[in-house]
Amino acid sequence: MPDNQILQTIRALNTRERTALSDFAACALFNRRPEVLRLCQHLVQHIDRSSSASLSPARQFEAAFPGETYDNARLRHTMSYLLEVARQYLAYTDWAADPLAQNRNLCRAARKRGLDRIFDKTWEIAAAELEKSPIRDARHHYLRYQILQEQLEQQSRGARSTKINLQLFPEALTQYYAAEMLRHACVALSHQATSGLTYEFDLLESLMTEKSWEILLQTPVVAVYHQLYKSLQPDGETHFGALKSLLALHGNCFSEEELRGLHLQAINVCIRRMNSGQRTYIREAFDLYKSALTLNVLAEDGVLSGFTYKNIIRIAAALNEHEWAGQFAEQYRDMLHARERDNFYRYNRAFLHFQKQDYARAMPLLRQVELEDTLNNLDARRMLLRSYYELGEWDALESLLQSFGAYLRRQKNLGYHRTTNENLLVFTKKLLGANLTDKRIRLSIRQEIEQTTDIAERAWLLLKVVE
Repeated sequence: MPDNQILQTIRALNTRERTALSDFAACALFNRRPEVLRLCQHLVQHIDRSSSASLSPARQFEAAFPGETYDNARLRHTMSYLLEVARQYLAYTDWAADPLAQNRNLCRAARKRGLDRIFDKTWEIAAAELEKSPIRDARHHYLRYQILQEQLEQQSRGARSTKINLQLFPEALTQYYAAEMLRHACVALSHQATSGLTYEFDLLESLMTEKSWEILLQTPVVAVYHQLYKSLQPDGETHFGALKSLLALHGNCFSEEELRGLHLQAINVCIRRMNSGQRTYIREAFDLYKSALTLNVLAEDGVLSGFTYKNIIRIAAALNEHEWAGQFAEQYRDMLHARERDNFYRYNRAFLHFQKQDYARAMPLLRQVELEDTLNNLDARRMLLRSYYELGEWDALESLLQSFGAYLRRQKNLGYHRTTNENLLVFTKKLLGANLTDKRIRLSIRQEIEQTTDIAERAWLLLKVVE
């Protein structure tokens, strides 16, 4: 629907971009319909208003066609034209933000029109800018191939004497191809580990047996993704050290976005090995997170995801780096998305107090937590349950057991998490109602806990039985 799409598009733009869109719609090169400009200006002005009246079809039509009788079909057509203008604006801004792409396109346009002097000057600038750029990712090699191709096309137009080193063409294209093949294979391997799907990499594996592969490994982007690909394999432990070294050595060869992805994939390697019992990888993950923070690549558009914020604090706590974790929680609090900032901060601050068995400070923070993610919500409720128990807040604990049970009943698609948390509530109630001074009762409850397959906080429950 064009009305939904155009409103969604304008809402996705920031204030500066919305103003630029209006300017774009005012340019006759992109729009010659005054009603489209008027509608654009109206939507930009009113898109963030709390009242929806200004965005009603009638008000939009009035803005586009002042003084005319409402015609839904005309409004829909105008919205479609505006949506097309918005699409052109988005494409233009993406292109305008990429000088290398601009020069490549200008080379092509000049070549097609026989503007040799413009072509030569632009090609020299494009080649120099490409060489000067510190970024040496897969796209760099593809752009290099493209401008070489433009030079070849230009030379083929006539009997020009400039010599071209044709060896550069397959080199640039092969570097791009190898890097992209490896990058996609790394994504596939990560997905394979969580989805249960199986992917084949026969062509890539065949390429890596060629003699020329050793030469390709001298290309930083190929070398980094090669070590990541190997590290993601079940027997890839020996490659992880090389991956870390190459990331440190060649980090400046990648854009911020790609460097973030590389660090997160390397951290996922650590997490999978941690989950398999290799605790040395807790420190490896911690070091990678610290490196990514130093490089300032974890945030996207200045926003640090709550998932990453939580993971860093949990891994630091697992290494008893509580002081560092506390400093991190404070320093990066304002980088959390405004919608979840306060809740995520309280939740993770409570976790740090809880880890140090400072239940009195954890408890009031946990009472204020209202998290959107169900699993985080369950975790916060479990911490609050244990805090009440440890502090002897029996009335509050009884109330929580009731609300916790009601919460579990309301949630859909919890899977085994429903069973594990329900069993926690069952055994907590047994502890509250049992005479734990009787050794036989303690033994009976302990055996029951040990024989129950799915139960959250098992170790804590067993400890309370013993106490």
